[in-house]
Amino acid sequence: MKPEYKLILIIFFVLFAVTAIYGQNQYNTVVVTDSIPINFENNYNLSGVSIIAFTDHIVLRDSLLQRFTDYEFDYSTATFTISDSLPYSIFDTLYVSYQTVRLSLNKEYKRRSLVVRYDERIGDTIRVSEIKGSGFTPEAIFGPGIQKSGTLIRGFTVGTTKDFSLNSGLRLQISGKLSDDIEIVAALTDENTPIQPEGNTERLEELDKVFIQIKHPNAVGTFGDYQLTKRVGEFGVISRKLQGLMGEFFMDEHAAYFSIASSRGKFNINDFSGTDGVQGPYSLVGINGEKNIIAIAGTEQVFIDGILMNRGENNDYTIEYANATVTFTPQRLITAASRISVNFEYTDRKFARNFFSGGGTTKFFNNKLNIQFQYLQEGDDENAPIDITLTEEDKQIISDAGDSRLKATKSGVSLAPEDSLGYRQGVYAAVDTLINNEPFTYYFYNPGDSSAIYNVSFSLIGDGLGNYIREAIGNFKFVGISEGSYLPIIFLPIPEENKLGNFAVSYSPFDNTQINVEYAGSYWDRNKLSNDDDGDNFGYATNVFIKIDPSEVSLGL
Repeated sequence: MKPEYKLILIIFFVLFAVTAIYGQNQYNTVVVTDSIPINFENNYNLSGVSIIAFTDHIVLRDSLLQRFTDYEFDYSTATFTISDSLPYSIFDTLYVSYQTVRLSLNKEYKRRSLVVRYDERIGDTIRVSEIKGSGFTPEAIFGPGIQKSGTLIRGFTVGTTKDFSLNSGLRLQISGKLSDDIEIVAALTDENTPIQPEGNTERLEELDKVFIQIKHPNAVGTFGDYQLTKRVGEFGVISRKLQGLMGEFFMDEHAAYFSIASSRGKFNINDFSGTDGVQGPYSLVGINGEKNIIAIAGTEQVFIDGILMNRGENNDYTIEYANATVTFTPQRLITAASRISVNFEYTDRKFARNFFSGGGTTKFFNNKLNIQFQYLQEGDDENAPIDITLTEEDKQIISDAGDSRLKATKSGVSLAPEDSLGYRQGVYAAVDTLINNEPFTYYFYNPGDSSAIYNVSFSLIGDGLGNYIREAIGNFKFVGISEGSYLPIIFLPIPEENKLGNFAVSYSPFDNTQINVEYAGSYWDRNKLSNDDDGDNFGYATNVFIKIDPSEVSLGL
């Protein structure tokens, strides 16, 4: 199992215990009393498994012992020791009462145990191994109310142009009741296929997914991969595919939630017009115009002229997630007048992204007054780069760049490494010249020549902003100052952070009248490593909406 899945399962069991304790009441907790004879080892084990801390009471010779003074309790092992200063004898008995969560857990699970039996053939007792009926199974742990199903796949792949390889997959579903008030639903999909689902069907089937949900009448805990969709007013709208933890709580007319997760990608909107007779593919770009992006499967919403489209070869469009391109089917003919809008999440594999959100709602006066609030925070973790390595010099360049994307760059020119004979074999040669009576150096594509001792990386910065054009893969030609679209530079990734908080109040003084007031504040730091240009990071907005439904008025005559 993958390391991230192991971590999620550990979180699941920890939060499950928290959820179980949260739901304690007269139905799922029980008071247990153990009678334990005094022993010389001064080590006493309780029969319960999940002891609730500080609910223990110990009586010796009709006297209640004092915790921390007369005895020490270890709740992790459900054991305790008594003080040597207490007067007692070997014939005394300790009476221990405590609360425990009502779960079908045993202190140990084993397939066999040693038992003492009388053997008539030898006329003496012997110790033999006895097979236990219940092992470490879901039924033994959670009880008989758990339903489980799944498949385990094993296969191999071989071909004329491909080596022999083994394939495996696991799909597991679990559902049922852990107790009278706690229900569990879990799904685990783990396949060793490093590809995203194809976007040519209406319904996607993700290949690697962990989903665990625990339900209680007053709370719901979700772990693993989940979709967070919330709407608070007009500004607090969020829809994200996340991987982490979410908790929801309910009580009468009050509700709250929180979500702590790693965001799978960045959210962006592409608005563009179609081309006559061209159904696609139309390429999607990132927030900063990045082209080499991967769209996250199932996160897109495609609109044509404001109408939501359906994915699928037999519907409106298909999408290639690996290269972020959208193609429309013949059912939706594209013209120059077609206004296309695509909302989607994508990953550029620069930084890990963290996500946190929380909110709540409450109602008063028979639901006439509704108060909502929400806080959202999403950003790059500058200390957790993914496919890049930033040196201290790179970080200083990013810090000095402020919010300017073009300043966060470094030279794309590097000397080719020496071969075994001490020669440098690059693909570009440096040419020194004068432009406007100023010395200038440009690079000429000339692989194989002795003067080609440089390797050069180019970046697209826009038409009329660069000095080079692209003639072929790896071949860039100098065409003059500001006459091209490329420069010999490398863009350094800039970590960003977004925050949004809003507060909304809805009041209905009359049956046909509704008043909505909302206030929101946002924060967008375009460069977390720099304090420059931070004056425009904050923004505020308000929204006031009054709705009065027409009502019939009759006059009695």
